[in-house]
Amino acid sequence: MALHRITDTYIDLGQGKLSLILKTNLKDVVNKIDWYGYISFVVLKTIPFFWVPAHTITFLLPSEYRVLMASFLSIALGAILSIAKR
Repeated sequence: MALHRITDTYIDLGQGKLSLILKTNLKDVVNKIDWYGYISFVVLKTIPFFWVPAHTITFLLPSEYRVLMASFLSIALGAILSIAKR
């Protein structure tokens, strides 16, 4: 999840343009991220209250349904990261 946050910030700082993204350095990206908000919301709230139960349910499903559930969880990850970023 932290890697997602870092790569999203790279894209934001580069304004979505490859030439600007390549000129952005890691120090600027790390300084731009709100780590307090990330830890307090994503790590301390979504992991124990959403991801652990969601993966428990996923692995209790028959194997043919796990891929479908994983796709729904990837959509949920995108939604959670976009809400947390605000």
